[in-house]
Amino acid sequence: MLDTDQLRSFLAIVDLGSFTRASERVNKTQSAVSMHIRRLEEQLGCALFVKQGRGAKLTREGEELIEFARKIVQAEAGALAALSRKGLRGAVRLGIPDDYAEAFLAEILTRYNHMHPLVEIAATCENSQELAALIQAGALDLALVTDHEGLTGFELIREEPLAWCVSTKFKQRPGEPIPIAQGSQACVWRRAMDSVLDESRDKVRAIFVSKNYTAIGAVVRAGLAATVLPVGMIGDGLRVLLAAEAGLPRLPTTRMGLLHRPGAPTEEAKALAQAIRDTIPPASRLAA
Repeated sequence: MLDTDQLRSFLAIVDLGSFTRASERVNKTQSAVSMHIRRLEEQLGCALFVKQGRGAKLTREGEELIEFARKIVQAEAGALAALSRKGLRGAVRLGIPDDYAEAFLAEILTRYNHMHPLVEIAATCENSQELAALIQAGALDLALVTDHEGLTGFELIREEPLAWCVSTKFKQRPGEPIPIAQGSQACVWRRAMDSVLDESRDKVRAIFVSKNYTAIGAVVRAGLAATVLPVGMIGDGLRVLLAAEAGLPRLPTTRMGLLHRPGAPTEEAKALAQAIRDTIPPASRLAA
């Protein structure tokens, strides 16, 4: 039988990329976390990590263990929540932009529901600026947002480059501006795009504007226009439109993270924040 405490230590290292930070998450000493990994490796008969500089890199077997470990830990937590009085039973209010919702919400909720099936989640989809205002007003418990000017209390989850992207069906017409589908002026990615296009405005032509990413995504996937996305959110059916290929300027990085309601967080909100951290890997692991 695999030990769930050992699996939690393993997953903490996977998510945080460090034995030291993992020990803080699982509230154990670094030597205890290292012992957990050694015992797992002995039981499984294979190495899970190999040394890489000052850190450690997952082996192929370590990569294979990740999803099994998550399912085992989630199943244990779900059983405790459903069959004992120790499980969370309240409600939590989540804010999330619709672009992040489309990419991550299903997996976040699946992970959270497996562990806390009795908690009710109310989700609000607005842009990051509006969600930040709702957090400060106490109208939300937690929000997943894009970092922007004037934001306070931001907990970084992932930082990665923005990229121009198009459908795999997109055909660029030589000598013509690239058609663009873009967010509203409140969109942080739209403002980043505008900032680099100041001297290259003739390279693009806006054909569609919406505050709703679902609508923008439909236009882009149809092959009608390019848009701007973080590289980790360029999914199936889309490809990066290289800046040099299109004659477009390079885009800056974007930072995704959490905002917490002022005051002490509820247990339900703390658990949801952890489910979000577990769902969205750091850019370094994503690239690997």
